[in-house]
Formats: sequence, structure tokens, C-alpha cells
Amino acid sequence: MDSFGPQIGNSADSFFQTDAELTIRERRAAKQNNKAGDPITCTSKVLCMILPNKYDYGYIGESGFIAKKINLLTGKSAKIYKGHIGPITCIGLWYNDGEEYLITGSWDKTIKKFNTKNSEPIHTFISHTDFVKSLIISHIHNILFSGSSDKTIKSWNLLTGESLKVFRGHTRGIEDLAFDEGENFLYSASSDSFVMKWNPLTAECLQVFKEHLTSIYCLKIIDEEMWTASADTTVKRWDLSTGKPDTTFKHPDFVKCISLFGPYVITGSRDEIIRVYDIGSEKLINTIEGHFDEIGCMGIKGTTLYTGSLDCTIRKWSLHDITKETKDKKTEIQKTKIEPVLPKEIPGSLLTEEEEKELAELMESDDE
Repeated sequence: MDSFGPQIGNSADSFFQTDAELTIRERRAAKQNNKAGDPITCTSKVLCMILPNKYDYGYIGESGFIAKKINLLTGKSAKIYKGHIGPITCIGLWYNDGEEYLITGSWDKTIKKFNTKNSEPIHTFISHTDFVKSLIISHIHNILFSGSSDKTIKSWNLLTGESLKVFRGHTRGIEDLAFDEGENFLYSASSDSFVMKWNPLTAECLQVFKEHLTSIYCLKIIDEEMWTASADTTVKRWDLSTGKPDTTFKHPDFVKCISLFGPYVITGSRDEIIRVYDIGSEKLINTIEGHFDEIGCMGIKGTTLYTGSLDCTIRKWSLHDITKETKDKKTEIQKTKIEPVLPKEIPGSLLTEEEEKELAELMESDDE
């Protein structure tokens, strides 16, 4: 049978897929049934997670418009939280008067508050004009901060539901938020490639960090260090006293999430691979395969790393095992010059080309 061209698949169900897309699809299909990481299968794509220090459960947000409380030992859902009409992209926990509350942000532009004992929301925060992509809670001040594709951060009184401040300065969507240890400063990472440092009570921008080339997806503040993961295929460690990065870890694809464990930084990437680096030597010591789609979130509970993916699974990994150096591990990735493909802006849209693609992937059928 004649080919329709070198870039287009020939089968009836793949006319409009390129050869590269078909290769990815076939590779993912081959990996789909693997049991690495003892997978917990979810009903749709896993977009965010939070792991309380106590108890053997965690909370996740899914592309199927729901959040779940999951028993991490059995993998069973203990509670399902409904009410959103779009993918849930960020979650947080707030404690007040002995009660636990789940806060969820969605691409339906709203934030909802649930008492974790009940499946229905008790309050909805409405103010953003585009997707809610990030949130963080000040437990000292009982204030919720939310970041959106509308380029703003907003703060809310969790006791009254009152809208407090609007933080303006970024020119693209807010991908992640973080506090320093004392909650004295709020940090925001954006798809405009910048991190901004704010006074969380006055909304005054105090500092701008500029080194990444494009979207920053993940942000962590540990002691006097800041860690960022970006679509420019790098993870950077910053010295907050100088405002400059002192270490860069290169990857072959977008880096979506990071966790820190002792002397190691662990990364999750769009290329489906978990990587473990020794921070001191900057050496790649291990790569872990198991997921068959983008790894978008991760967290540590005790001595276990949990990773969530667009492959609709959560997987768990012993930190003692994955931080052992693999003797035959190749580390050419660190020595190779990587030319990142930067996300392009869509004319007339608040979203970058990468964000438009992300939206399409999240909204497509999870049965495909």
C-alpha cells in the first residue's frame, strides 16, 4: 500500500497523526501494562497530589473533574469530591477547629472548599477570569493564595471567604506558588519564565528572578535555597541571598515536578522518566521508568516517593532503592548541550502553544 507521506500514519485510525506521534503511542501502549512502582489506577489523569504527614492516605486532583482521598496502602478511594466542571489542577489542605478541609482549584476558573468528611463543597471562591493553576495556604494567617492563567494571584480569607488582595506583575499564567519556612514571603512561578517574590499581606513585589528561558512549572523553597523546574529542560537551584542560580541540572525534555530528599533532587519529566541527582556532585545517579505518560506531580511520605501521571496512575518508589547509584548508568545527558523548544504564544490568547496543547490533552477522552 502506498504511503500518504513520510510524516503521516497510514492506518484508518491514525490518518492525522505524524510518525513521531504514532511512535510515542506505540511505545506507551507497550509500557501500559507494566507494574513498576506498584501502580494505583485512577479513573482519569492525575494532575496534582498532596500527602498529609499523618495517616496512610493522600489526596489527588484528576482531569475527570474530581478530587479523591486515597488509601495509599490499599490503593482504594476513601472519598470522592465533586462539584467542579473542569480538570482539578491544584489542591491544598487547611485545618481549623479540629476539622480538615480540602481546597481545590480547577480549569473551570473556581476554587472550592470541602470538609474532607463530605463529598460536596461548602464554599466556592469565584473571581479569576481564567484557569486556576496553583494554590497555597498560609496556616499562620488562614489565607488562601491562588494563581491563574489570568496572570494574577489572589488572596482569600479562609474563615470568611472574603477576597483580600490581587497580585499583579506576571505577564503569563501562574504555574506554582511557594512560601519560605516562616511564611514571610510568597514566591510565584510563571509561564512568563520569571519567579517573583512578594509580601503576602500587601501584594507588593519585592524581587524578580530571571534566568529561565520559558515556563516554570514547579517551585520549592528550602531554607535559603529556591528550586525551579522549567520547560527549558532544566532544574535550577538558586541562592536566595544572591538571587542567582548556582546549579543547573539539564534534562532532555520539559521538567514538570521536583522533590528533595536529603542530598538528592528527584525530578519528573514530560518524557515519563524519574531522575535522581546527587546535589553535591551534580551527578545523575539513577533513572526510573514505569509511567507511560507525562509525570506531572510527586511527593514524599516517609521513605516513599509517590508520583502521579497523565497515564492515570500513582506509583510508589522506595527512596532507599532509587537513591542507590546504578553502576552502568550513563550520564551523557549532563554533558550534552540541549537546545530547548520554547513554547510559542497563541495570538489573541492568554495561553502559550504548550498550554493550549496541555488543555487539549486534559480534555480528551481518558479511554483512548
